[in-house]
Amino acid sequence: MKKIMYSLFAAIIALFVVSCGGECNSNGPADIEKSMYSQLQKGNYEKAIEILFDNLDLNEIESARMGEKSEVVKLFAAQAKEGAEKVGGIKSFEIAKEEISEDGERATVTTKVVYGDGSEDMEKAKFVKVDGKWKLKFGK
Repeated sequence: MKKIMYSLFAAIIALFVVSCGGECNSNGPADIEKSMYSQLQKGNYEKAIEILFDNLDLNEIESARMGEKSEVVKLFAAQAKEGAEKVGGIKSFEIAKEEISEDGERATVTTKVVYGDGSEDMEKAKFVKVDGKWKLKFGK
């Protein structure tokens, strides 16, 4: 559980500091990013973290039991809220680029985020296909 929490905490901080998205109407990598950032922009931190958790490639991280997932979502939602308040929330975001590998198994999504304090960041999120679905990949 600690391994999952540390991995998710690092991922959320990295994602939050750099970008945010909306409701997932499709299964593409850019759609997942839009979903997360839209929820973060609206202040729906728990929903954003649920989207992150539900779209996380857990092949490298041991799976959490459902009860633990709820606790992790709440913990990271609080951390995301705290991080957002430090930069004045997310004013806007846009998907700057979506690159899908030739084999269709890997993707990188670059998101531009503008914060309420006027600062901007470009975030790159990596995705892999797992059982035909796009999943966020952390690490290498």
